[in-house]
Amino acid sequence: MKVEPGKELRNGFTTGSAVAAAAVAAFRNSADQVELLLPSGETLLIPVLHAEPGRASVVKDGGDDPDVTSGMTLTVTLAPCDAPADPRDHEESADGLTLVIRGLSGVGTVTRPGLAVPVGKYAVNPGPRKMLLANLLRAGVRGRWLVGIEAADGETVAAETLNPTLGIVGGISILGNSGIVRPYSNAAYAAAIRLQIRSFAASGGRKAALVTGNRTAEAVARDFPEIPPEGVVRMGDFVYIALRAAAESALPAVVVGCMPGKLFKYACEEKNTHAHKSKLDLTRLRSFGVDLPNVPLESMDSMGELSHHLAPEAWREVLRKVHSRALAVLQSWAGSTRVEAVLYNEKGEKVS
Repeated sequence: MKVEPGKELRNGFTTGSAVAAAAVAAFRNSADQVELLLPSGETLLIPVLHAEPGRASVVKDGGDDPDVTSGMTLTVTLAPCDAPADPRDHEESADGLTLVIRGLSGVGTVTRPGLAVPVGKYAVNPGPRKMLLANLLRAGVRGRWLVGIEAADGETVAAETLNPTLGIVGGISILGNSGIVRPYSNAAYAAAIRLQIRSFAASGGRKAALVTGNRTAEAVARDFPEIPPEGVVRMGDFVYIALRAAAESALPAVVVGCMPGKLFKYACEEKNTHAHKSKLDLTRLRSFGVDLPNVPLESMDSMGELSHHLAPEAWREVLRKVHSRALAVLQSWAGSTRVEAVLYNEKGEKVS
C-alpha cells in the first residue's frame, strides 16, 4: 500500500468491532449502519453488509494499515441459548445478559499457553468479548444468548499472520482492545512520529513517552503524570525511528513503555518490530546470559509461552536480563537522550 506524502492516514476498525457491530445488526435485523460503543466511551459508525433475523455480516476495514484481515467478511449468528457452553466457548455476563461466544468457520482455537486466551478456547480476545457484551446490552438484549462468529476464508488468511507459529489453529483471532485500527505500519506514520517528537521538543517538552499501543499508553499516562498528552507518542513498531527523532530533536529524556515481546525484540536490536518484519527467536536469550537448560526455546514463539514454563522467580530473572540488554540497545540508538525502559504485562501492570 502506498500513501501519498502529506496525506492524512485513515483509521480503520478491528475484527472485534466488526463482530460487535454484526451482533447488534443481527439482533435488530437491520442492515443500517451500527453506532458502535468503543471501550473509550466514544462511538463509531460501522456499515453493515447484510442482515436477516439472527444473522448479520460486516466487512472489516483496516483503514490505511496493511492488515491482512482488511476486507474480510465477518458474520455473526445470534440466538437464545439454554444449553451449557462448550469447553471451547467463552462466557461473558453483566446486567442480566449472558453471552456464550463461539468460534465457527474461520476462527482459530488456541493450543499453546502465553496468549490472552487460555489454551483450548476459541481465539476471541477479552477486549472484543467485552465490546460484544457492552453493545448488546446497549441494544437492549437480555437473557442468555449464543453468539457464533464466522470469518470468511479465515483459515487461509491466518496463514499470513503469526497465528500458526503462536499455536492458534483453524483460523484468525478476533482482536482489538480499542476497537480502532491505527495505521502504525507504514512510512507515512513513521513521518508523523518524527513530526510529533520534533514539535513536542520545540515547544519546550523535556520528557516524552514512546508507547507501543493503547495499553502501554494508558499505563504510562498513569505512571508518569508529569508527561502531558502531547508528549505521549504512539510509535507502534517504529522504536528506532522514534528514538533517532528524539536524539535529533535534543529531547533530554524519553520513557519507552512496552510489553515483554517488544522488549525482547529491542534486545535483539530489531529496529522495526512489526510481526511481518521480525519474528521472535527465543534461542537468542542465551546470548543475553539467560541459562534455561531444560526449556525448549527452539519450539517457542512468544515470551508469554516461555513464562508458562518458568517459576515466577526464574521469569523475573529472564525479564531482568532482557531488560538490561534492551535498555543498552535503546540507549545506543537514542544518543544523548536519556532512555528509561518500563515493562508492563498484559493487564497494564508495571513489571520493571
